[in-house]
Amino acid sequence: MEKPLTGKLDSFTLNQLAALLSEGAVAVLPTDTIYGFHCIAASRVAIERIRELKGRGGEGGFILLACSMEMADSLVSGWPGDSRETLSKIWPAPLTAILPADESIEEILAPRGKIAVRIPSFVDLRALVKKTGHPFVSTSVNITASVPLTRISEIMKAFPGLDAYISQRGRPGTQPSTIVDFTAQPPKLLRPGRHSWTHR
Repeated sequence: MEKPLTGKLDSFTLNQLAALLSEGAVAVLPTDTIYGFHCIAASRVAIERIRELKGRGGEGGFILLACSMEMADSLVSGWPGDSRETLSKIWPAPLTAILPADESIEEILAPRGKIAVRIPSFVDLRALVKKTGHPFVSTSVNITASVPLTRISEIMKAFPGLDAYISQRGRPGTQPSTIVDFTAQPPKLLRPGRHSWTHR
């Protein structure tokens, strides 16, 4: 196996990462919250690989990262109420929204017809998503139900053999994204996290 790509997420690694991910790679990337396993949502093989890494069965979906409201539009079937207007004022931010999934989204990503979407506040990550032209599957680096790993050295030891391990500049995050269900009216906070949810 070739040596994995390492380093920081910047202009030097962006093109290499985009090429790898477009070919179906699985990469550990920093986000606006915590480290995550990532792949393009168009690669079923890569999605299944991430599911195996996490030890997950068929239950649950994954968060999808979009680079813009336009990309988010392609994932959503009918924005409930004023959710698009509300989220367009909040995003980019560490807030994940539960929304009705477009019918083109596979069940593995949209269980029960709902999808989890975020436009991350990390500029370089949005640039990477845009460069591939696909939303990213994103999920915490851990075995399901265990504590997420927050240091790249620990991640490389615990999950060897991935295609890229990209480290965070400065201190890595320890809080996951806030999750709000916009299919409920009013929107319902499902998980407190890095974004302070104050909508009423």
